[in-house]
Amino acid sequence: MTSSSNSNSYGSIQLGGSERNVESLGALIAWLVINNLFESHLERSAGSSVTRVRLHDLTGPEFLTTILHGELKPSHLNSAGQQFIESYFVSGKYDTDYAQCDYAGENEWTRYAEVSPRITAAFRAHARPKSSIRSLGAKILKFPQRS
Repeated sequence: MTSSSNSNSYGSIQLGGSERNVESLGALIAWLVINNLFESHLERSAGSSVTRVRLHDLTGPEFLTTILHGELKPSHLNSAGQQFIESYFVSGKYDTDYAQCDYAGENEWTRYAEVSPRITAAFRAHARPKSSIRSLGAKILKFPQRS
């Protein structure tokens, strides 16, 4: 389930059927934790769990279910995280990237290793400053010759 930041949640876990998203949402959560995009107050209050995710001792789905109570909310993220999630996750681009990954096993860190480069590339593209320079032309100047 995805929704805009005007509501209370970007997404929540679905446990069964074709809508199951625990693994995909969990991989995104792990990436957000590892890349410091959660609010500092959440990182402080869940400090040991944040550290465990960064050490690959706690998975994204585990963090999602135990710390975030199964829901990713705008209030969980800092402003950079909110902007990225709104342009990447809410738009459906993450689902497209995740669907291109082939891993179907049970190891969440192997799954993360496959999808994280795609998330990182999307984040870099999102964070890249937009160029305001349209087109520069060159002007050739002719200097007077010395006699």
